[in-house]
Amino acid sequence: MDSNNDTNFSKIQCDLMDELGYDVVPMYHVLFLLSCFTVPSGIIFNLIFVIALIFRAKKLFNITNHALLLSCLAQALLSFLQGPFRIYFYYHRGCLPLSGSALCEFTVYLDYIPTQINDFLTVQLSIERFLLIMKPFIFHRTRHQRFSFAICLHYLSLFVAIVFPSLYYPIIMQNGASTIDLDNPSATQTCDLWYSRDIYELFDLLITFVPYFLILTMYLLVIGLMLYRKYVYNDQRQLRHGGRAHRRLLYSLNLFLLWFLLTWSPWVLYDFFQTILNLTYSVYIDAITTYIVYLNYAFSSTIVLFTFKETRQFYVTKFCFHRVSRRVEPIQQNQLVYPLKIFKQNNTTR
Repeated sequence: MDSNNDTNFSKIQCDLMDELGYDVVPMYHVLFLLSCFTVPSGIIFNLIFVIALIFRAKKLFNITNHALLLSCLAQALLSFLQGPFRIYFYYHRGCLPLSGSALCEFTVYLDYIPTQINDFLTVQLSIERFLLIMKPFIFHRTRHQRFSFAICLHYLSLFVAIVFPSLYYPIIMQNGASTIDLDNPSATQTCDLWYSRDIYELFDLLITFVPYFLILTMYLLVIGLMLYRKYVYNDQRQLRHGGRAHRRLLYSLNLFLLWFLLTWSPWVLYDFFQTILNLTYSVYIDAITTYIVYLNYAFSSTIVLFTFKETRQFYVTKFCFHRVSRRVEPIQQNQLVYPLKIFKQNNTTR
């Protein structure tokens, strides 16, 4: 790979040509222009979501929303911290931190830990959506019941989804993994995790690909279940079961998970076949699919912001139409007062 360290920063390395011999600079110019729009807008919408979540926490945080809202918070963290890094690296023609440097380790932690937390929470979300469709009140507690198996499993899954990535990557970075290939440190490397044992690499592949395929499988099961109920079982009563709030929640979950599959599928499928078949590494495909993945971090919380009634009302009243409503009210009052004056004048002339 043709490498050129002609930037003014000694801890940054630039790859101007990929292994196939194509110039990657024009692609990074395009990604930089696109990021100038998507990154600030994603940060703004995620910030509005966090503010709405703070002020509507009592109404939003129930058992069926925990995984969804925590996943949005992990994605908001990625958009706040990773978005400016992407603009910076795209501006410098796709430069990455130098392998083995402190900046490289920071970006690896920043990329892997929140990403895996988001993936594990999305898996839990997809499984719980399937359970909500199968039995809508599975998380309901009776009056004299303090806990249920489903609720305990829910909180245990939340704990594992957050704690496991937070502990695994710091531990593996100290025992068996680093940001530089120790077997061949003189070779030109990209800033990523390099494993000293094959078992670590296999385990990394599992925790990367298995969550995606679980989400895809659960989504197909939900589609099959809905088609079975509609055309085979023909139970319209169960389709309507759960009330309006239950249907709104399922609608939000469907959009959230569909957006996840649309944005993650190009990168996962490419990386999966590239790893299994040992294909030639293409910077073009990797950079574009990684950029599409970032769209998931930037705009997933926007789906929740607009589809949840509580957050949508907060957004409309506080950020959109609050000032407009103040201006409309005096106009409406004047429109009511003016006909009254004309009516009184006509009565006095008579």
